[in-house]
Amino acid sequence: MYRLKHHEAFEPGLQRVMLALLLQASGEAAADDTPETSRIHVVRKRLKRARAIHKLARPALDEARYRREQAWFRDRGRRLSQARDVDVLLETYLRLARRSAGITEADEAGEPVRSALHGLRYETHLDSPPSRLLGEVAEELMVNAREWDTVSWVPTQAHLIRDTLTPGIGRYASALDDVESGQTVERFHTLRKRVKDLGYQMDFMAKRVPAAGKRLRRRADRLGELLGWHHDVWVFADRVATMEELPAVVRHSWQRLAEAEGKRVEQRALAKADNLRRAIARKVGER
Repeated sequence: MYRLKHHEAFEPGLQRVMLALLLQASGEAAADDTPETSRIHVVRKRLKRARAIHKLARPALDEARYRREQAWFRDRGRRLSQARDVDVLLETYLRLARRSAGITEADEAGEPVRSALHGLRYETHLDSPPSRLLGEVAEELMVNAREWDTVSWVPTQAHLIRDTLTPGIGRYASALDDVESGQTVERFHTLRKRVKDLGYQMDFMAKRVPAAGKRLRRRADRLGELLGWHHDVWVFADRVATMEELPAVVRHSWQRLAEAEGKRVEQRALAKADNLRRAIARKVGER
């Protein structure tokens, strides 16, 4: 559904996929029979996919228009991020709690953390109700979908299709170089964004370029998930450190657990990221 068909021209194929993503995201945002947390998560994923695929259209768009549309996707995702972020904190706590089960210090310190996070969730959703945000975003997505349905394109030369992934591959490689030169949470987060973009772009171009094979896409997806967990763990550690209502021993206990998990994940992520870079380079060299 989100892929360029085997014999489909690039421009109408991209327009078709973008329209489908916007309409689906709008419908999911407005689906009152689905829990708000699930709707926010799914809609944000649709927006990230749409934004990544939209980047492939850059050669066919006026630069000002390209930047304006990229900003639109980014801003809509950010509007939903606060409501999503507080739920991610709770999910991260539960996942860490399962990993630390049996560690007496963590077991005893867990309940105050859970209570504090539930209080934070209540306050966040009280200030910015997810139902209202989802309703507003649903309407905006529908308006934007109508615009995409009538969008006019400057044709992209067919022989350039094989090079469509080149910018995304380059951004991913550059982000990995940055991480390898100095491991910071911010650089790992940038790497996560670059690999997510590349994975969505590879999926769109799956039938057209060698560097978008199924195995490579699976590798990119798994790396993105691992880097996502890394980011969530460090955000959790930072948040717990600011919760002054918690006893110091509780804060320090959960910070240590989160930081140890983050360091463990970093080594796995670096190995997988380098393997993916090498595999992509081999595929690109085969064409």
